Amino acid sequence: MIKCEKSTVSLLDDDILYINVNTDQEFGLYDYRQVQLASLRLVKGNDVFSLIHVGDKTIPNKEAREACTRDIGHGKIKAEAIIIHSLGQRIVARHVLKQKRKLIPIRLFTNEDKAKAWLKKIKEGL
Repeated sequence: MIKCEKSTVSLLDDDILYINVNTDQEFGLYDYRQVQLASLRLVKGNDVFSLIHVGDKTIPNKEAREACTRDIGHGKIKAEAIIIHSLGQRIVARHVLKQKRKLIPIRLFTNEDKAKAWLKKIKEGL
């Protein structure tokens, strides 16, 4: 596990990249870059499935959203599940979904167990 200022990044089951963003944070481009670097260190070039848990009342700013929308893990991210808690987060996350859905399977969840089950189903289908 790698701790960043506003999040932690860890690897579950050797192929699920788990990003846990803290609650009630102002998440900017600098924070996104920290997560990105931590992810690259953990993944070491292997293919992974991404599980992102966005803490309650945390919404990335415009620069972080734009960077996230452009970044698809250089083909190493095979699917992405995003766990959200509020309508505001859903609105912001849907923008990211529209852009990334064309390239990888991606879904929003309000429950971590359902997100993990979906990722498992995607893994079995590959």
